[in-house]
Amino acid sequence: MNRRSLAGLILINAVLLASLVVAAFSPEPASAQFGGGGGEYLMIAGNVTGRDAQAAVYVIDMRSGRVAAIMFNGSNGNLEFVAGRNVSEDTTRPAKSR
Repeated sequence: MNRRSLAGLILINAVLLASLVVAAFSPEPASAQFGGGGGEYLMIAGNVTGRDAQAAVYVIDMRSGRVAAIMFNGSNGNLEFVAGRNVSEDTTRPAKSR
């Protein structure tokens, strides 16, 4: 092996090492989307009225405006659907007069 081919191999290895370092320290932004729905979701943890010892996760579909409240039941280890609303309909519906 001559000096020229050795220098070329060292240069190629340096470029590959640099690209590996760049790829390792600049990850893609994380996104957790349900594969079937194709929606944009937002999850917010919050308190539940009437349940002091538990909190809920509110999952909001940003495209349709639907909200679902989900709680974890520690006694059986299951997630429980608590309630759901269509917020976009609630905001467009006229208020009822008193």
